[in-house]
Amino acid sequence: MKRLLPHCRYVALLCMGLWLAGCASAPAPLQGDPWLQRKQQLLALEHWSATGKIALRNGQQAESANLSWQQQQSATTVQLSGPLGLQATQLHSDGRTLEVTQGETLRRFDLSSPDVMARETGWDLPLASLPYWLKGIPAPEPAPVTLDLADNLLQLLLQSGWQIRYERYQQVGAHVLPTRLTLERGATRAKVIIQHWQAGATP
Repeated sequence: MKRLLPHCRYVALLCMGLWLAGCASAPAPLQGDPWLQRKQQLLALEHWSATGKIALRNGQQAESANLSWQQQQSATTVQLSGPLGLQATQLHSDGRTLEVTQGETLRRFDLSSPDVMARETGWDLPLASLPYWLKGIPAPEPAPVTLDLADNLLQLLLQSGWQIRYERYQQVGAHVLPTRLTLERGATRAKVIIQHWQAGATP
């Protein structure tokens, strides 16, 4: 089969005391773990977009591309476009199926197979986990093996056999989001640089 190359709550609950008639003082707000608060805030961020660049290496095969990522709850749309006019690739997933579009060619795949990305695009990237990793938090499942934090920001994450290193963050509205990270598993390595974040509903 011909492979397609991609060009790939803790919402800080503020417990406000209810002022009751005749009450002298309000209850103190609940204190929580700052990392859990941050994680739950980012889990609640379900509408966002990011643009930047991605460099992919799988053994001797290497590609680089401009990256445009849009997330609308469980729906993921990724635009990959390479230099020198190489054909653009679009990936769209609703969490159950994957659509890969190159030029006039559209192909659909069932995501129940864990190796569908590797088999059909040539790149072994975990499409279901990436929306969480890009925001700087672990995917909900499976449980992460390692979490290395500094100032409540992920520096290193080991999950699902992947090692994700976070090298840089920036403030984006109410959130602090990664702008440079590297993902590695076996012979596969992906370096992502995010140049622009939009946190919130996209048009």
